[in-house]
Amino acid sequence: MWQYALWGLVGAASNIGVVFLEASRRVKGWPWARPKGPGGGVYAASIIIQLSIASATTAAVSTTGIVANDFIAFGMGAAAPVVVKKVAKYVETLLPADDGDGRPQLDGGADDAS
Repeated sequence: MWQYALWGLVGAASNIGVVFLEASRRVKGWPWARPKGPGGGVYAASIIIQLSIASATTAAVSTTGIVANDFIAFGMGAAAPVVVKKVAKYVETLLPADDGDGRPQLDGGADDAS
């Protein structure tokens, strides 16, 4: 299982490399440099989080038998940040809305006039 997690890490690193090249071309320089970028610390934290998500996701999926070889683990790692982001957005739609005062609206936002 840990080998698949490593392949997932490598897959995520290759995905991050492609995103880095695209961002570098778009801003014509280092994508983290200010004023166009967030700064080096934020960029480094983003990379560490993406690599961690990919490794954990690939390790978890490899226990199910879906990951049959290293190539699938590599692809799983490359796709994991995107897939986890889409799943998180879906889960957010299932949660009750917040009406601004910290209390969730469980009734669709209708106020009771009693």
